[in-house]
Amino acid sequence: LVTMAVGPLLTALVARVAIGHRIAPRTWAAIVAAGGGIAWMYADQVAGGHVAGTLVAFAVPVAGAINWTIAQRAHAHGDDVDLVPAVLVGAALSSLYTLPLALPFQASAHDLGLLAFLGLTQLAIPCALAVVCARVLAAPELSLLALLEVIFGIALAWWGAGEAPGPTVLAGGALVIGALVANEALGWRQTT
Repeated sequence: LVTMAVGPLLTALVARVAIGHRIAPRTWAAIVAAGGGIAWMYADQVAGGHVAGTLVAFAVPVAGAINWTIAQRAHAHGDDVDLVPAVLVGAALSSLYTLPLALPFQASAHDLGLLAFLGLTQLAIPCALAVVCARVLAAPELSLLALLEVIFGIALAWWGAGEAPGPTVLAGGALVIGALVANEALGWRQTT
């Protein structure tokens, strides 16, 4: 989750280079502030030497930056492509790819219920909303909003598994949420 937090910076840079998208100073400020909050949260992990998984996970924000930029470019050219079916195809391919890892099936009915709930509320609905929002929001703003997954992921691990975050995680998370709220509030004020 924390590695995904570099997504806004990557998206802003890809959108700037690929489609010449100008980024509002408020969005740059939010990206820098949120990045600082994520770095603050992540400093303990890096100091502990846990880097290999992070490098693999770096593919997520890179793919996200490319995805948001392509969606933004298509919209700018009048091609409002409905990407909601792509979410279904991606879920089906992921399921097929990971099926061998799930064998032998040993999940209880309770576990299956939890998995179905998470699949719907954590994956299907947010992904569908993201591709719909890609039609109206700028790519860097979409990527900034995606940082909420980092915060909620940490909160759910705390609430659901008892993994209490330390003070650096709480402070960094507050900085990320503050940056997101400030960016959206300033953007809303400019449009009204």
